[in-house]
Parts: sequence; structure tokens; C-alpha cells
Amino acid sequence: MDCRSFSDGRPGLPSSRRLSEHDGMTNLASLIAQLSLEEKASLVNGNGMWTVPGVERLGIPSLTVTDGPNGARGGGLLGSGIPGLCIPCGSALGATWNPELIERLGVALGQESHTKASHVLLAPTINIHRSPLGGRNFECMSEDPLLTGKLAAAFIRGVQSQGVGCTPKHFAGNDAEFERNTIDSVIDERALREIYLLPFEIAVKEGGAWGLMAAYNRLNGTFCCEHPWLLETVLREEWGFDGVVVTDWLASRSTADSANAGLDLEMPGPGRMWGTGKLEDAVRQGEVSQVRLDTMVERMLRLMQRTRAFDEPLAHKEESIDLPEHRALAREAASESMVLLENDGLLPLAPQQLKRLAVIGPNANRAQIMGGGSANLRAFHYTTPLDGLRERLGDVVEIVYERGCDIERTAPPLRGPIAVKFFDGHEPGGPVIATREYERGKVMLFGGLDEARVPGEYSMQARLELVPEESGTHQLSLVVTSWTRVIIDGDIAIDAWRPGIERGKEMFGLGSIELVADLELREGQPVEILIESSSRDAIIITGFQLGCRPPPRDDLIDSAVRAAESADAVVLVVGTNDDWETEGRDRESMDLPGRSDELIRRVIEANSRTAVVVNAGSPVTMPWADDAGAILNVWFGGQEMAPALADVLLGEISPSGKLPTTFPERLEHNPSYVNFPGENSELRYG
Repeated sequence: MDCRSFSDGRPGLPSSRRLSEHDGMTNLASLIAQLSLEEKASLVNGNGMWTVPGVERLGIPSLTVTDGPNGARGGGLLGSGIPGLCIPCGSALGATWNPELIERLGVALGQESHTKASHVLLAPTINIHRSPLGGRNFECMSEDPLLTGKLAAAFIRGVQSQGVGCTPKHFAGNDAEFERNTIDSVIDERALREIYLLPFEIAVKEGGAWGLMAAYNRLNGTFCCEHPWLLETVLREEWGFDGVVVTDWLASRSTADSANAGLDLEMPGPGRMWGTGKLEDAVRQGEVSQVRLDTMVERMLRLMQRTRAFDEPLAHKEESIDLPEHRALAREAASESMVLLENDGLLPLAPQQLKRLAVIGPNANRAQIMGGGSANLRAFHYTTPLDGLRERLGDVVEIVYERGCDIERTAPPLRGPIAVKFFDGHEPGGPVIATREYERGKVMLFGGLDEARVPGEYSMQARLELVPEESGTHQLSLVVTSWTRVIIDGDIAIDAWRPGIERGKEMFGLGSIELVADLELREGQPVEILIESSSRDAIIITGFQLGCRPPPRDDLIDSAVRAAESADAVVLVVGTNDDWETEGRDRESMDLPGRSDELIRRVIEANSRTAVVVNAGSPVTMPWADDAGAILNVWFGGQEMAPALADVLLGEISPSGKLPTTFPERLEHNPSYVNFPGENSELRYG
């Protein structure tokens, strides 16, 4: 199926000004010769968060890119934007050990990228699982470079078969989040070539990647975006790569050094190092040669050829097209990724032998389908394991549910809908320049608002209704990146409408510490909440996250035990969430968060027929493993995880997943233990 048939009437360039992908180097050279210095610099320098400008007078189109590894998000940020297909996370894909399946998923993501008006998908993430604590392990595929490389090549072939480029990332040695913008990964050449570069080599040679993303970190003392040995000697001369090397977002550290080292595109735009005339000045002063700049431009134009951007500018609005064949494929991938770690005959469950099933756990009534950070997107649907089992068994089996324990690091964002009005200028009020609706209390914008007359200077008012599920003292939670206040019944409940709010670790370290306020609420009685926020003093990201913690309960585990005692079997869903496993922060421990281990032990003691479902993207400790009736690892399984879990638990699908990474019994058993996460701004790969 060709995704180009989704919409009619998409504008293209006049036929006399099109440059086909079949035209050769002569045409590129002729086109480059007609470009001014300023136009050449613009083609290697973004003009927005996700776009590279074109040159209209020569018929050169703009180019649009989108994140990320487990879906094509479009122009949204951190789970915002319009809905899209969410496939299983990278570690889940690694557990399939199935390149053919991964290639089919790549085809689907290539089609999804077109619906999001994008020519390039910023994926796959193919760094190595070096430590179980790596914050982005869930995005990556394996600790094994061969497995990672083979699956990455299949992913890339699938995506690029649809005329969408890939940028395998992050090149190279970007295997931890500790001091991620500056850390020096110190790796000897043998380990570097045999382990950490090998997935990228396979992605280039077997996948034929049209792009590659250079990492934030330093490698053996030199920043990756200005590393001539890495970008020229190894990548281009040894491996034969002829595509575009793009920075990770805001990763560039220099003008001339990065250009001369082999970097081709600085993002986002306007670039800090190449934008506002800096690259042109470097050429005029002889710090960067005209030949070098022409080479960078040639690679960008070749990418436009390969992605058919000249013929298909994709100048349409983003579309949300939920295809049944994509859902079926994501469900197949989710079930094939599930790893049965233990089974004492409990699985599969036989509905005819069950009168009552207890579904217990902090992740049982949560659709934890992806990790946090740039991989996060707005999925087509969110189905919890509890709802998936109710849908399948609700007519024949009584299902009882208990949360069991809480695992929140910060309060989870409130669910919407949230109506947001945007205003020009830093103070809310006056003419509305845009309106949007969000599904949850996480409203963020990267840079300016497209509709604003003065990009970067805007404010917003967001309204939502909170309906408490229980009575008592709730804790309202706010994390901000800019001036924000929360107003309830005309009174300011949380006031961050001022400069100097202390920064925390949320939102890549750009967010504030968690600001809280206690609210006395009654079950079922709605509360209207108004949030006002301004882009004033924002650092890159403007916005807020508003969450709410329910009244604390001391009897959660006791209630879960009682439910287990009275059930014929238990499905106990534990794990992490996108607050524990996320870009921007490594985990501090392999242990399950909160009182999860205590919950598991007590539920197993109450009912030996307990299947423990581990819903996490990375290894966790399992001190209760010998006592569980069954253990099923389901990773972050994408939007179809819940129905796929029901398929496996009920024996309709046999779990065929195999671990792509070692699950050490204790953190100390991991070989990187004494060297992770680094110190004195160095991460030694000992």
C-alpha cells in the first residue's frame, strides 16, 4: 500500500522545476552553481524545530523530519501532537529477534511518516545496552551489536522503501544519560569497533541509511559533532556512507570545526553555530572552504532526491490515519516480543476453569506502552491490561481489580481533554491567535508558536475539569519550564509566575522542581482548573506538566492480598513508567519502584497461581522469581500491548520472545557496574 494515496490534491512543484531522484550528479552540480552563499548555508541549517528551508526560486523544496523510534510523532513534542501509530519500544523489538517483522514495521512507519508530512524519520536508536540503568535502554534494541545491527538494517530498509529517510542514532558511545551533553565516552578502539560502532556499520552497509545522527557526547575527548576520525575516516572513507550527518538537537558546539569534520546539517534552526550568518562568515574568512560547503549542500539535495521531496513536498497538514493493518502488525509485534521467563504450568489461563480473576498492580490499570522523552508520542489508543482482559473475559469471568501500590516518581499528568487558548505576547488575554486541545496535563512547545506574529513570545490559558475518584486530601503537582500559575475558583493554588524557579531533572533538566499544593476534594465533585503560562524566561521548551496524587492509602497491599485470596488466579502487572525510564535521566536502581517487590511477595503468598507480568523497558531485579507461578516480560509493548497480552495469557499466541539483553540477578553482576555512570565528566568503558 502506498501512503501517498491517503490524500488528494497535495501541492507539488511545477513540472519544469522538479528534480527527479533519477537525475544524476550533473543536475545537482548545476543546481549548486546557481545558489548564493546565503542560500547554501540555509540548506544545511534548520529554520524550525523539524524543518529545513528550501530555495523557492530554484524549486528546491523544504524538508521535514519527525521523531522517532516507536512511531512518527509529527510536529508534536513529548507525547503531544496528533495521534499516530505506536509500535513496541526498541528493547521489545530486540526481543523478537525477527528482522522480517521489523522490516514490515519499518514499512508501516514510513507510511506513517508521510501522513505526518515528513520526509525523514529520526530513527532507529541503536546504542548499546551497556548498563541496565541506561535511561534510554528501552529505545535501544540490545546489548549485542550484531543483533542490534541486523534489526536496525531491517528497520531502515522498511522505512526507506517508502521514500522516507532514516537517521540511525546516536553516533557514537551515547549509552548513558549522565551529563549527556558533555560527557566524554572513553572507549579503546577495539571495543569501539567491535561493539559500539558495529551496529552503525551494519546500518550503513546493509541498511543503506540515507542519514545518521551525531551524538551530544564527546568520544575520546572530541565532541561527536566535530569528530573527523568518526565522521570522515570511519563513516565515509571506511564504510562508504554517502548520506547526511545531522546533529542531535542542539548538539553542535562549533562552526568551522564541525563543518570541516564532516557534519552536514545543524538542527533545530536557526542553528546556534551555523545560523544567523555564522557559517557564511566562516566561509568568507576561509575557515570553511567553499568546496566543503558545496559538499554539504550536495548531500542535502541528494537526500531530497531520495525522499522524493522535489516531486512530493508533502506540503499538506499532518494527518491521523488509523489503519487496521497497522494495528494488526503492531499487535503481532507486541505478542512476539513477550518473553516467558517462568511458567510452572499456570499459563495459559483456561477461562472455563476461572470464576474469579484478580488483576492487580500499579501497571494493571495503566497503559504503559512507551518510555519517556523524544520517543514519546500520542498513540492512536491507550488500552490498559485490565481493560484488555475485561474485554476478553468480562462476559464469562468475574474480574476484580486492586492497585496494590503506587510507583509514581512525580505525579502523573492529569487526563484531559484540556482546551488551550494561545495569545500573542507574554501576558494572557487579548485576541486569541490559536486554539488547541490536549489529552493530558502536559502542554509543551519547543521554540515558538507557529501562529504567533512574534515567534517565541506568547502565552496560554488551559482549562480542564478534575473529577476526583475518592474523597480526601489530594496533592496537585506542577512542573514548569516558564512562568506559570494554577488558579482554582479564582484563587492561585500554585504560583510560579516569576523568575528564578529552581530547576529539577524533569523535561531533560529544563523543568522546575515539583511544586505542590494540597486540595480537599470530594469524590465525583468536579473542580475547574485554569492554568496560565507564558514563554517568558523559557529555555527551549515552553509549558508545564500538571498532575494530581490521590489521597495516600496504607491499605493498598492488604486490599490486593484479599483480592488474591478470593481469586482462582491472579494477573499481577508491575513495572516502571515513562518517568522512571526516560531520555535525560538514568535509573538509579534496577529495583522495581515503590513497594512493588513487597506487593509481589505478599500476593504470591496469598495465591500461588499468580502470573507476574513485568511491564518495563529494561531489566529489573526479581527476588521473588522462584516463587511466582509464571513470569512474563512484556516491555513497553506499544499501543496493542494490552490485547496482545490477553492473547498470550489465554494461550491464543505462544510467547516466542527471547531476551536481547542480560537480566543480572543483581546490579553488581553487570560488567559496567564499577564504571557507570561516570565521574569527573568521563565515562570509562572499562
